[in-house]
Amino acid sequence: MPQQRKIVGIAIAPMEGSLIRAYSIKGMKKSKRSKVSQRKDGVDLISNMPDAILLLILSRLPSTKEAIRSSILSRRWRNLWTAIPSLDIRYRKKFKKTKFKEFVYWVLANKTVDLDRFRLCCDDYYSMSRVWRWTHMAVNRNVKQLDVSFYPKDETKAIEFPHCLVTCGSLEVLSFHGSYISSRLSLPRFKGFLALRFLKLTDVDLLDDRVLVEDFLESCPSLEDLFLSDCVLCKLDLLCISCPKLKTLSIDCEDEDGRCCDIKLSCPKLVDLDLTGHIRCNSFNERLDSLKQAVIEPKLAGNTISVLFPGISGVESLWIDLCFFSKCIDAAHDPSLPNLKILWLTTTMDDFTMENFNQVLKYYPKLKCFKMNIEKDFHGKYQWLGEAKTKRILSRDVKRVEFFKFNGEQPKLVIDWTIDILLLFFTWVLG
Repeated sequence: MPQQRKIVGIAIAPMEGSLIRAYSIKGMKKSKRSKVSQRKDGVDLISNMPDAILLLILSRLPSTKEAIRSSILSRRWRNLWTAIPSLDIRYRKKFKKTKFKEFVYWVLANKTVDLDRFRLCCDDYYSMSRVWRWTHMAVNRNVKQLDVSFYPKDETKAIEFPHCLVTCGSLEVLSFHGSYISSRLSLPRFKGFLALRFLKLTDVDLLDDRVLVEDFLESCPSLEDLFLSDCVLCKLDLLCISCPKLKTLSIDCEDEDGRCCDIKLSCPKLVDLDLTGHIRCNSFNERLDSLKQAVIEPKLAGNTISVLFPGISGVESLWIDLCFFSKCIDAAHDPSLPNLKILWLTTTMDDFTMENFNQVLKYYPKLKCFKMNIEKDFHGKYQWLGEAKTKRILSRDVKRVEFFKFNGEQPKLVIDWTIDILLLFFTWVLG
């Protein structure tokens, strides 16, 4: 009996799923599952199906691994999975580097089928030039979504996107994941990424050329979603983002030395904004008229003055640190938020003050939903207030106050008012 095809050193996982271990098929005996493709008269029904139908079936399987396993059902399926327009290839130490390299070349060599998605994860096991050659092969197959995770062993060598990638006319989604320690990314100095709508950079150092970063973002005319996660931005001092079509912006900037980067935005269509970490907000002088939702939780030391107004004046839902928000209100000429419906404040027991809390209620008494999250970080003495004093402190516009998870107790309604705020939660996270 002829043996099945030998497959060695493959690490393939679904684009959206968890890691799938490599496996090897060698000298496999005829499987009982193969009989499902035949009728009693011995006719192989699956093999007689058109390729278009077979590919449709394979593309509906939950993972690429399942697509490869399906090759035991019919001889025609053995290599058919390579025509699926979605590939996820991951290298692991137990694979022989030469075998894995040959496999990647073999998979990408099928130029007859365009790639909708291609993910390549090889960390520092291969050289930068090797990874970019594989990327070039994906570009030649008109890849639309590309997710690359690798970093060079030489920490002094900056990563540069290849010309073929920057000028790829089909690329709409690009995700690049490096190493926070060693991935120094030098952005291209020429225009490109004309079709790019989604860009995510993770664990990279954008170096200190802020003009280059600004020019790069301006050269992406179709960019709608930008994510900078755990990136080194402090060397820029000021990050200017001017993207006419940008709708979503998320920046999570962490620095071990506490150095901060200021943010300046010129994004008239920005709807969702998420700024966390070591970020200063001193340049929010341009109004973001389309802004609907914002999460702003910077890590700032001392009495750093920040400017949020009039930049966020049109926001409808705001999640923000109480102390930081209070400072921004003090620094603003007009801290009004006429469209604000939902406000969620975060603070700690050590940082919480009734003065800051009252200030917020004073400026925004007509909220539909007001929530406060007080985390357990307290080293002082608790002070308890009587009901009469509590009523004098809180706004008369409050309709309802509910203490939730206080000392492990069940939610309890303690005060009831009658005017505008529909719901006011104090969420005590005590463990």
